[in-house]
Amino acid sequence: MERIKVLYFVDRLRHGGIQQMIVEILKKMDQEKVQIDLLIFDDGQTYPLEEVVRRLGIKVYKIDAWIWKPWDYLKQAKALDHFFKEHHDYKVVHMHSSSKNFMVLKKAKKYGIKIRIAHSHNIGFQSKNKIKIMVGDILKKPLKKYATDFFACSKLAGKWLFGDKEVKVIHNAVDYEKFKFNQERRDELRKELGIENKFVIGNVGRFTNQKNHAFLIDIFEEIYKQNHDAVLILVGIGEKEEEIKEKVKNLGLQENVLFLGFHNNVNEYMWVMDCFVFPSIFEGLGLVLIEAQTTGMKCFTSKDVVPEEAKISELLTYISLKQTAKEWADMILNSDFEREDIKRELEDRKYLIEQTVKELEEFYLGE
Repeated sequence: MERIKVLYFVDRLRHGGIQQMIVEILKKMDQEKVQIDLLIFDDGQTYPLEEVVRRLGIKVYKIDAWIWKPWDYLKQAKALDHFFKEHHDYKVVHMHSSSKNFMVLKKAKKYGIKIRIAHSHNIGFQSKNKIKIMVGDILKKPLKKYATDFFACSKLAGKWLFGDKEVKVIHNAVDYEKFKFNQERRDELRKELGIENKFVIGNVGRFTNQKNHAFLIDIFEEIYKQNHDAVLILVGIGEKEEEIKEKVKNLGLQENVLFLGFHNNVNEYMWVMDCFVFPSIFEGLGLVLIEAQTTGMKCFTSKDVVPEEAKISELLTYISLKQTAKEWADMILNSDFEREDIKRELEDRKYLIEQTVKELEEFYLGE
């Protein structure tokens, strides 16, 4: 069988759930059957995941097509014309992005690429700017026009971006072997961090409005009032990081809140945690919740915000954002923190990365 070529698009490779899922797919995909290349836009920064992907032997094309201002769409159209004029031998273009990057699919169509997938990973735009949201909603129309197939990480994410289009749900799956609990490594890391005998609450995510770190700090403050052995560890980076650090300082909690920055070995830091708290304002699914449950720990997230597909086990509890920080804290502290193995649940719900890769491979090959 002749190997087919597939082009993945994601706007940039800064660390996030979408990017992490792509990396896991790239690791597992049979490159003898499906050659996947990656197209990203240059926003003026270089991210650690770019090198991670290149070390996997993946071709990464980085072009000057980032949208800063409305007139940058002209620059983007020209850059994509130039790219696809040289690289139009793909059977599939698979776009992991929202409507603002519809131009990728438009130019793919222009240069004869037959299968053009739009893949929704969220249920809202990252921006709070009303004009940007309005433009994003308008651009959903050309996105749907130029896509031939519609994928989403959840039914809700599909409905948000594609309306009434028929959507194929592709689970944001995890590598069970990578995330299954490791007591020995947990003990080592806890010792390195100086938190051997602490009650550790954790969160993994970019410091953005979406992830709601400010409320997370309020929740932790209430937990700390009841348990002075409590520690909060935060894995991630982002534009709101300094603001959150300032809040922690003002509350006098800097000795009990650890900002750990960006890490590739998120799984190991999850082993350190006793529970995972994720009070997002919106999520397409919340891949880290699947990962956290895979480590066997109790998780807490936003009710009526995070889709029901994220609950792959009884380890996940939903709490409304309308409830106070103290109410969140009380529910967390009144929980059982014994670890559980959920491999069977992952397999039954098709959340193993091997299952997702097989499903995608069959689609690309037309099987």
